[in-house]
Amino acid sequence: MLFLMRIVSGSAGGLHLQVPKGHKIRPTADQVREAIFNILASRFALTDIAVLDLFAGTGALGIEALSRGARSAVFVDASPEAQRVIRANLNTTGLRRQGRIIRAYAPKGIKVAEEQGLCFGGVFLDPPYGEGWVEKTLRLLAHSAILEAEAWIVVEHGQQEESAERYSPLVLTDRRRYGTTGVSFYQRQGEEAA
Repeated sequence: MLFLMRIVSGSAGGLHLQVPKGHKIRPTADQVREAIFNILASRFALTDIAVLDLFAGTGALGIEALSRGARSAVFVDASPEAQRVIRANLNTTGLRRQGRIIRAYAPKGIKVAEEQGLCFGGVFLDPPYGEGWVEKTLRLLAHSAILEAEAWIVVEHGQQEESAERYSPLVLTDRRRYGTTGVSFYQRQGEEAA
C-alpha cells in the first residue's frame, strides 16, 4: 500500500512521491521539509552543489534539493524497498540522471563516497530515531574527506535526541523543533575557525 507526499518547490514542485506504508521508512513531512529548505535557502546557495542523502528512505530530501537546483545527489539506504522507491521517485520527477543510489548503511555509504573521491556541499541525515545513529554518523562525517570546505549538514532527529554543539570541524548553527521532530543544522568550519 502506498501513500503520497509531494515535492514542495522547484522543477519538480507539486509532483507526488511514493512512500511505502507499513515499512520502517519514516518520511519527512512536507511542512518540515519546506521549513528545512527555507532555512537552507536563506543561508546557502543550493544550486549547482552535490548533496548526500543518508538514511534516504524515500529520497524526498535529496530529490527536493535536486528540484531546487542541486547538481547531483547520492542516496544511501540499506533497504532494498527504499532503493526501489527512490528509483521510482527519481523517475517520476524526471531527475534520475542526477541521482545515484548506494545500497548500504550510512557508514559504508560514506566509505564508498570517500573511496570514489566524491565531495558534497550538503548532507541530509535522517536516521531512525533513538538508535544512536546521529552521534555516530556526525563523528564519521567530521573526520571524512567527503565534505567541501563550508558544507552544511541537516540532521533530523527525535526531540529527545540532542547532539553535541561541535564535532570539530562541524559546528551547530541552528536547532529547531517541529512537533516531535528536531532539526539541527551544522556547518563545516575552515581550519582557522575550528
